[in-house]
Amino acid sequence: MKLTLQHEQQAVTCDTRNASSIAITLDFSGPQPNHFGTEQAKEVVLKLGSFTGDTSVGGSCNVDTLSMIPHCNGTHTETISHIVNEDIWIGHAAMDSLMVAVLISVRPVPVSRLSIAEKKEVYRPQLDADDQVVTAKMLESGFKQVSLEDTKPTALVIRTLPNDADKKTRAYGEKFSPAFFTVDAMQSIIDAGVQHLLVDLPSVDRMYDDGLLTNHHLFWNVPEETHSVAADSRQDKTITEMVYVDDDLKDGLYVLNLQIPAFGSDAAPSRPMLFPATFESE
Repeated sequence: MKLTLQHEQQAVTCDTRNASSIAITLDFSGPQPNHFGTEQAKEVVLKLGSFTGDTSVGGSCNVDTLSMIPHCNGTHTETISHIVNEDIWIGHAAMDSLMVAVLISVRPVPVSRLSIAEKKEVYRPQLDADDQVVTAKMLESGFKQVSLEDTKPTALVIRTLPNDADKKTRAYGEKFSPAFFTVDAMQSIIDAGVQHLLVDLPSVDRMYDDGLLTNHHLFWNVPEETHSVAADSRQDKTITEMVYVDDDLKDGLYVLNLQIPAFGSDAAPSRPMLFPATFESE
């Protein structure tokens, strides 16, 4: 099906037959990604009285109980409620079912290898020499490649390089600390007007950051070291983490369908779908 969307006074077209999921398939009984050393997601056959939810042992149908931690067990989308006291459920998050997105690729580097200009970028708490970071300069270079200033996308998808397939099953913890964004990088995303941010990292913040979650607070405009929604906080924005963007998808313009279940929670597993898109000529 060919669709045409109106975006920033321009027509954007896409073909739904060319859809690509950038969600990591969660295998409940096999290898799966993990963040922060949490328990693996699990499935357990339901047993109630004489009923067994397993056809292989004589049950009439298959019924499993699934347990998971959305923030740690795979691709998930979260709302401002991740860092505030108020309940702002992911199932009620304000978003278009289809939105214009751009995909860019960046290569995080250790702080010790940053350019002189990039070394001026900051994070709270203070950066360590071996921290792997995404900087504002890296993002701005990617923005130029996709003409972001002209596109003005609603969503931004960031793929980090190298793009190894083991991201789909990688365990992030003390032995493998993931990259994260400098405060300057997050500010450049905000300045670009991004409403929905999607990254292939387990968090936009450092894993062990003294509980500050500086970039989360900045993105949703919640004062640091507070946990209440302010009058100008951005309840309409979401962050999606732990996606996987296949190398076949090139940097550029897409239409995004961010599929989220109606959970009464701050976060839920999600299935972002990308459709290659073009601006129609006038």
